[in-house]
Amino acid sequence: MADTEFEAKQTQPPRRYGQSRLIETMEEMGIGTKATRHDVIQKLYDRGYIESDPPRPTGLAKAVVEASEEFADRIVSDEMTAQLEADMQAIAAGEKNFDEVADESREMLAQVFDELAESREAVGDHLQKSLKADKQLGPCPECGDTLLVRKSRAGSYFVGCDGYPDCEYTLPLPSTGKPLILDDVCEDHGLNEVKMLAGRKTFVHGCPQCKADEADEEDDEVIGVCPDCGEEHDGKLAIKRLRSGSRLVGCTRYPDCDYSLPLPRRGEIEVTDETCEEHDLPHLVVHSGDEPWELGCPICNYREYQSRQAGSEAGDHRGRRREDREEAEGRRRRGRPLAQGGGARRARRRTRRRRPRHRARLAGEGGLASPGRGGSAAERQ
Repeated sequence: MADTEFEAKQTQPPRRYGQSRLIETMEEMGIGTKATRHDVIQKLYDRGYIESDPPRPTGLAKAVVEASEEFADRIVSDEMTAQLEADMQAIAAGEKNFDEVADESREMLAQVFDELAESREAVGDHLQKSLKADKQLGPCPECGDTLLVRKSRAGSYFVGCDGYPDCEYTLPLPSTGKPLILDDVCEDHGLNEVKMLAGRKTFVHGCPQCKADEADEEDDEVIGVCPDCGEEHDGKLAIKRLRSGSRLVGCTRYPDCDYSLPLPRRGEIEVTDETCEEHDLPHLVVHSGDEPWELGCPICNYREYQSRQAGSEAGDHRGRRREDREEAEGRRRRGRPLAQGGGARRARRRTRRRRPRHRARLAGEGGLASPGRGGSAAERQ
């Protein structure tokens, strides 16, 4: 042995179960059937009991289980669920009578609900405290109370102090996605980092206080004249970083002039010497990953984006009309009445085809800071 070295490490928890492993475990424990186990997991997602992938329990799920274990432990036992499943299979096999099993189940559930009813207030208090704990980020820098992820009346998310209205300290969050509080904690501010769930556009926002401080410390980079107020009020266009972490090209006279253009959220932006002949603005290049993205003139780029969106919607509309005509012609050839379910099916097809267009708009906005004129006033403050 030539050399030795000591390393300080901590024991790591086992990896979380993926969905396939969860289904295998449910089968081993006799929970659900082959046809229902996937639906059970999906319902847990839909009702906010689990999140992310691999699934992890939310604060709501932990609160419900803790309250149930304390006040009605039988309802959360896997033995009860397995027994109900076994009884249903016995009925299907003709081994048990339906009325007999139904009476036993009603009696068992009645006992559980009686236990919960006796502790209604205690259960409600426990759930309220636990739900608030699921939204906590860390200490408020102004009053020392707790910062929470909150939702405004308009539906947007932000960080606010639990001491409101005595303390009005707030921090913005990105307008895209739903916030998920991570276990990672910022060393500088003691706040949990935040991840924004937005489908394929999901991204880690990080510490909200760090993002706000970076925006406050970073100077706007002027790149040209504002096309709205430049001649009359000498307004300039500048690359701005918002306190929510987004970026845009906006007028330096904001809020008097709210002209703005979207920019990608991630990547380093290079202002080149090449200039747009039409708008007299420099071409921009975004360095993110292996290949740089030549954004070009921000005004030209956004106009191109708008025209692509308009062309996509027009193409979808033409496609729907063509398919409707083809369906009508097919029904004539088969000698079936056109009204026989055709309207309902066309309505369903329209609904299904509208959804991708909606997602396309969101995808276009996902990496951008409020695309379109004016941007988001709430984000830019």
